[in-house]
Amino acid sequence: MSCLCINIKKNYGTMHDYVICAGLILLSLLSSCDKNEQDIYKQKEIPLLSQVYFDTVLYYEYTYNDANLIVEEKSKLHYTRHHYNDKYQLTSSDYYVDPHMYSSCIHLADSAFNRKEWVNPDNTERSNCRQYFYNDKGQMIKSSDELTLTEFSYDNNNRICCQVFYHEGKPSGRIDYDFDDKGNVVMRRHYYILASGVTEPATTTEYIYDSKHNPYQTFRSLMTPGQNTNQNNIIKEIYTLHFEVDETIDKVRITENYYEYNEKGYPVRKNGTVNYIYK
Repeated sequence: MSCLCINIKKNYGTMHDYVICAGLILLSLLSSCDKNEQDIYKQKEIPLLSQVYFDTVLYYEYTYNDANLIVEEKSKLHYTRHHYNDKYQLTSSDYYVDPHMYSSCIHLADSAFNRKEWVNPDNTERSNCRQYFYNDKGQMIKSSDELTLTEFSYDNNNRICCQVFYHEGKPSGRIDYDFDDKGNVVMRRHYYILASGVTEPATTTEYIYDSKHNPYQTFRSLMTPGQNTNQNNIIKEIYTLHFEVDETIDKVRITENYYEYNEKGYPVRKNGTVNYIYK
């Protein structure tokens, strides 16, 4: 916007033009504020998913800030803490994971899965921190940690339609997303990017939805297309491998889900075993 002011002053230099310039700046700021306020207002209309049980066992628990943005994701084996700026934009995420769960030693792996106390920053070292960066339009354009970088592209509806992953400075993979008219991801295409630069298809996943509300909309500040951004719930998933595998492995896998809903149209039970608790 400062470039716009300079150009107006250089080309015209009248008081009238300065007023126009100041008006444009003010309009831009107000539009940005209105958008953020509208987004937060919509966020506050959504019931907050608080806990997820598998049968009677608590598996996940979530906490939120005053703007109803997801702050903590808690479970037995991993914990995530999200941080935001004053524009309600996600700026970083800290990840804590029990390192024993990846151990090749059966004893150590069992100790992780049988632990009583859940992972948290007081009993586990941070395993990773991811940072997020935005352009002047407020779009998240990249995220990075010590090992990887991800860049995001957007479609005409301001939705992330492509992610490109980099490892050690070189592109290593890409995911493309297709959406329906409600904003649900209907196709996810994953590609490998070889050292030669050649792109090869890895997997595709097709999704079919119900007409009810997705409880994970409260996670949409995390912006990853799919579960965090879908308006509705996945009732059928068709996963296809596009590379050679052992003949005993099915290259196409179909998963179907069914739900029970509350009076507001949000799931309270999935597949007879997963239970959703709201605040």
